[in-house]
Amino acid sequence: MENYSKGESRTVYDPPSLTMEGAVEMKVTNGSKIRNIMGYAMSTFADKNIRHLTWNGTENAINKTISCAEIMKRKIKGLHQITQIGFLRVEDFWEPTVEGLDTLKVNTNIPAISILLSKDPLDASDPSYQPPGVTDVTFSGKVQHSKKVISKEKMAAVNDIKSAVSRPKRSRGTGREGFKSAASNKKNSKERKVDAQS
Repeated sequence: MENYSKGESRTVYDPPSLTMEGAVEMKVTNGSKIRNIMGYAMSTFADKNIRHLTWNGTENAINKTISCAEIMKRKIKGLHQITQIGFLRVEDFWEPTVEGLDTLKVNTNIPAISILLSKDPLDASDPSYQPPGVTDVTFSGKVQHSKKVISKEKMAAVNDIKSAVSRPKRSRGTGREGFKSAASNKKNSKERKVDAQS
């Protein structure tokens, strides 16, 4: 690479980040503090005129980006979501310093995520569309019954363990007596070997 010098550098989204007219764009970086960006996003999204917000993150900030979107969905009920995953492609061009060499193009793919949250309904035919989640979860009688069955199985296992513990223990030559008998057996076998040799 000593015959090349770094030239132009271009950044291309593939696929492009989600954008909507009038949407607030929140860019999350690895050094972003969730408390700070969530405070700004919540105060901005509280305005009734703002209907859409996008969370964008790349590389090591993807987990933080998803966390921010999930926190917002829990705090503000009824949000619709579309997620787009792709690569942020960085194209670096290296110009030759010696005649006769071609220009080099180096592509670097960085994983990227873009999450669109909207107060208004979005395109439900999009494969990544998530409707607002159900917040009130009620359990039917079957679920409660299965929980009782599980607890009965656990109690049966506990009772089996208790009965196994309460059974009389067999002596296996452990403890001091077992140690002494093992030691005396070794001593006796050594004495027998010595007698046999003499």
